[in-house]
Amino acid sequence: MRPWLYTVVRNLVIDHHRARRIRPLELTPVEDLDAAWDGTDSAITSHAVLEALRELNEQQRTVIRLMYYLECSVAQAAEHLGVPPGTVKSRAFYAVRAMRKALEKQGVRGE
Repeated sequence: MRPWLYTVVRNLVIDHHRARRIRPLELTPVEDLDAAWDGTDSAITSHAVLEALRELNEQQRTVIRLMYYLECSVAQAAEHLGVPPGTVKSRAFYAVRAMRKALEKQGVRGE
């Protein structure tokens, strides 16, 4: 579970960094600056991730397990599931997006 967690955190940090390039630092509220220094390890807990995983449908959970937990490539996941690689990519995209929304709903910030 740890490699997948680090991957999720890494993706959230990258998203945050990209968002900051669009929204300059001087426009960022002071509260957001303080929160950014709290660290992501304390913000993401295994309980929050498990709760977010429960909100995914079975296809999304399976793709998350294969690609992030078992570290399968897109091609390996596609072969295992018997679907085209594009379908795996699409499911992974929507699964990560759903995970992000579920974590935000729990109050876990992606910054």
